[in-house]
Amino acid sequence: MWKKILAAVLGILVGYWLIDDFDPDLLKGKRVVITGASAGIGEQMAYHYAKMGANVIVTARREQKLQEVVARCKELGRPDGIYHYISADMSNLTSTELVIREAHAKLGGIDYLVLNHIIVIPLGMWRGTVDNLTRMDKIVDVNYKSYVHLTSHALPLLEESHGSIVVVSSLAGKVAQPFSGVYSSTKFALDGFFGSIRQEFALRNCDVSITLCVIGLVGTESAISELRNFGQHFLLKYIKAAEPPDAAYAIIRGGALRAREIYFPYMETRVLTLLRDLLPRTVDYINRWVYTTS
Repeated sequence: MWKKILAAVLGILVGYWLIDDFDPDLLKGKRVVITGASAGIGEQMAYHYAKMGANVIVTARREQKLQEVVARCKELGRPDGIYHYISADMSNLTSTELVIREAHAKLGGIDYLVLNHIIVIPLGMWRGTVDNLTRMDKIVDVNYKSYVHLTSHALPLLEESHGSIVVVSSLAGKVAQPFSGVYSSTKFALDGFFGSIRQEFALRNCDVSITLCVIGLVGTESAISELRNFGQHFLLKYIKAAEPPDAAYAIIRGGALRAREIYFPYMETRVLTLLRDLLPRTVDYINRWVYTTS
């Protein structure tokens, strides 16, 4: 009986997710700011948004790469579209205000703030060393504080446009994993902060949506390289990494539909998140087993 009920519920969930009620025309003419857009998922989001007719500002540290992304957006997008880049280092929190100010100047406003940047850190065991603590400060600045700063500076513009904040998080922000304690904690912090202000927006009738994106293993160059460097051959062999363009599309779709949360790849991330509360010890064991099997 319970197996039939569970199967029915899973079927409904999967069926609901597979119904694509997203119309790309929703994004035509929208003003989009994407952070961390020089490579990986952020780069692919820029191309999707451009093809859908949006005006796009991309930001990251690598200016030459950003120039290439903007050039490609111009090829894919509308002839009269606006496509620019802003070179900025999010470890310098004062740059967050400059990014929003310059984006406002170029776009005239913001409809979508897509927070996607991270600092890439090597996997490793936490031992409380001076190096651990020093790295932690920078990681928290980039992966958490800069998200809060960017949101704070952009909020008046988003309130004016009834816009959306799209927060690219991780399965590591829902299910703690070994060897990534600080990274995981910053992703949990994003869930807490944006979950809190989402409720505050509702209390004060602020029509700005927040979409938290819980992203699993995606085959970006940085993610695959880090797993290989850490000797995760088993994980790479038996767990298929999703394609960055597919992850980018799922994130864009969720933001455009003003979803509260999205999970991608859906089954991998959603099932583990549900099991975390039902069978926490089992999920912990699975995580340890995956990371220690090479």
